[in-house]
Amino acid sequence: MSDVILYSGNAFSVADGKGRFVLPLEMRKLVRQASGDENRLCLSVHMDNGCATGFGLSHKRFLFDEVAELERLAREANRPFNGDLERENRLGTIEDVNFDDGGRFFLHPDIKDEAGITDVAFFYGVGRYFQIWNPQALVESPDRPALIRNKVKRWLDARVAEGGK
Repeated sequence: MSDVILYSGNAFSVADGKGRFVLPLEMRKLVRQASGDENRLCLSVHMDNGCATGFGLSHKRFLFDEVAELERLAREANRPFNGDLERENRLGTIEDVNFDDGGRFFLHPDIKDEAGITDVAFFYGVGRYFQIWNPQALVESPDRPALIRNKVKRWLDARVAEGGK
């Protein structure tokens, strides 16, 4: 079996009274596994999708190694490549946070603001990392699969019907 951690599935989390979100159970297990059995979550902002991203510590190492490989390939092809800038883009925005045994964690305020997340987050496993969305932004994102957009829209509609915002 490969050491690569792959996230899949999806779930909603409504912030508690202290503003903490809950990392979904299956994702929590994988983050813990990817972080050397520590409750350590890495958070960042997706450069293209307008959402936050989450993963364990092993993915941070993967990102570093990936830039080293891109540097090597550029050198072999005699192409310019700014490895420092690429590391800055991939690693410089990552915030490491702890989560408790129940999966509760604080989403870093800068990341929360950049992703437009307020009191609800939608977790969406997409392979080596998972995305954390403002649900309405995901619904309005035409590049996301219709199945996921429709699921989130139904959840938002049900929340409004129950008196939520």
